[in-house]
Amino acid sequence: MSARAHQLVIDHIEALIRGGSLRRGDRLPGERQLAEMLGVSRPSVREAVRSLRAIGVLAERTTAGPDSGAALAVGPSDALTSMLRLHIALSNFTETEVVRTRLMVEQWSVREAASLASPEDLQRLEGVLDEMEQPAIDRARFNALDSMFHTGIALTCQNRLLGYLAGALRDAVERHRLEAMENLGQWEQVAADLQVHHREILTFIAAGRPEAAAEALHHHLGYMHPAIIDKPTS
Repeated sequence: MSARAHQLVIDHIEALIRGGSLRRGDRLPGERQLAEMLGVSRPSVREAVRSLRAIGVLAERTTAGPDSGAALAVGPSDALTSMLRLHIALSNFTETEVVRTRLMVEQWSVREAASLASPEDLQRLEGVLDEMEQPAIDRARFNALDSMFHTGIALTCQNRLLGYLAGALRDAVERHRLEAMENLGQWEQVAADLQVHHREILTFIAAGRPEAAAEALHHHLGYMHPAIIDKPTS
């Protein structure tokens, strides 16, 4: 898989905006419809919609019935600017630069989450980890949930830009991350190791221990990118 599933959903929404099929106030196709149309999971659709809500591209319609759901909240040009500008900019940087920046951003986000995450936030993140720990989960499904977990932490920090930046940084090194997961060894053991890492991060967030959460995040990314995280910067 060359791009994570939720990015396929974002790309499709972008195409709808660019083609004029989706305008301000228009309701997005339903979650099931998008999942079937694009061949992705419904959690991947939910992640994409949540990411676009975080940066103000989509908003939730409060009306009941068939008109409820996510709708385009801004004009097409504004939406495309929000979605594309950072992704285009990040494509001009090296994997090392992006991964090191991701480390700094995500350490900041876990520190903030340790102070700001609500019980509902923690319950949502716990649910993502429960899904990640299902027996015989495959790499693609695990990766989509992994993205939901990390961007979900950033979105607890009451800072939309932080949530968008965290997601964009992950997108920028998607191919490298998938290759790293394949090269770490037998998938069952790799998945078990990563599950432990994620549980540790969430435990420290829930306990209100920001520095311990940041250290656990550093250990996790060092496991995924040892040549980058552990390499001296000089």
